[in-house]
Amino acid sequence: MTGTRKLWAALLGAALGAAALPARAATGDLPDLGPNVTVGRLPAGGGTVIVRPAQGAPVAAIELWYRAPSTGFGPKPMPAIARLAAQVVAASKPIVGGPLGKTVSEAGGRLAITVYSDSISISAAVPASAARTIVRALTTAYFAPVVTEEGYRAARGEVEQESQISSYDPETVVRDAIFAQLFSAGPQHFPSLGDPKDIAQIGFADVKAFATRAFRSQNATLVVSGAVDSGIADAAVSGRPAEGDDGPEAPATPELAASAAPVTKDFAETVGGYGWIGPAISDTREATAMDFIADYLFRNDDGYVTRQVAEKYPDAMMLGQFITLHDPGVMFVVYSGKDNTPALKALVDDGFAHVQKAMAPATFAAALEAFKYHLLSDLQTPTQIADNFGWYSVEGAAEYAPGANGERGTYFKAADSLTPDFVADVANKYFSKSPVVVTLRPGLAEKTKQQ
Repeated sequence: MTGTRKLWAALLGAALGAAALPARAATGDLPDLGPNVTVGRLPAGGGTVIVRPAQGAPVAAIELWYRAPSTGFGPKPMPAIARLAAQVVAASKPIVGGPLGKTVSEAGGRLAITVYSDSISISAAVPASAARTIVRALTTAYFAPVVTEEGYRAARGEVEQESQISSYDPETVVRDAIFAQLFSAGPQHFPSLGDPKDIAQIGFADVKAFATRAFRSQNATLVVSGAVDSGIADAAVSGRPAEGDDGPEAPATPELAASAAPVTKDFAETVGGYGWIGPAISDTREATAMDFIADYLFRNDDGYVTRQVAEKYPDAMMLGQFITLHDPGVMFVVYSGKDNTPALKALVDDGFAHVQKAMAPATFAAALEAFKYHLLSDLQTPTQIADNFGWYSVEGAAEYAPGANGERGTYFKAADSLTPDFVADVANKYFSKSPVVVTLRPGLAEKTKQQ
């Protein structure tokens, strides 16, 4: 059985540091992630393996991360091909053993496949006693992928259903609409799950070609965390031999839209949303400031905005975050509530106006300490730790992950470098520009027809 985790919200939104990211792909150097983290190469010239033991329950999180565009490698975009290909591999019966999803389930775990604009995560949370078995099964399946017609038929139905369900999720619909307006082309322009009609147009040959190119050890980062030791990396298989310069895939180049028009769509409820382009991952101090702003304004019930929403409109939904991508990042907000959407919008507007003014020193100091506490509290479980290292690794910034070298790492050093004036300057730089505005409301299509 497979599932999709909503990691956009779970993952922290900035890669931090004091300078541009190092060109590790050119040097072949391995990142330094701290004394408690083992970093090495996968067998036979493969990609990177990261093992971070964690105390606690006898469980393990095992994740494979790939850099690959959600719309495929060809000139014609094929929305959802990455998601479908990953599912087909999991559903296909290999030469020896059963399908991966069944293997993970029988071990007492759960397989999850999550696709972003330009990356894919295949993960399994399992009892620690089964960790070596699942590392071998996962790398066997995705380092020399078997793609069968039977697996293709089963996977296509599952992904079509998943796509249909996501069309009823306000967060997903607003985020996809924002990205479609901010980016004029590239995988960022399209929803990573596509819609059922997109999936129906992807043929078996398309899936096989994508899987062969994307799912190879040279393009992989394997992350393992939990009740394991560094020797677990030995359980990974070699995969296909490298052919020439068969290294990791380069990031897809996004194309920014010259201007962004407002978006209105039919939906079951009234929902609003904003979106702005933010700094690239290489502009690390600005990215840090954006992450801090998102935490300060929208952290659960404690943020400047979400606290007011919880007090005044307890049934409302409010979410805001800064999403770090290779270049650039995106700040987005989504909110909804029965008969009070204009009031929620006013609170959001007030929040973004508030951070464009330098905070009082005491207020800023307290907010910064809360921000650092939140970072640490979000890195407690094996899955959180593995997600963290996997995300920053696939974005080319492993050493800037908040979990790298703990509180002495570059993430926290960069956070400590923030000042009230700098945060306000960053807020003015990005939020003074007109955002993409998304409005979801029942009956919009019918009203348009009548006009």
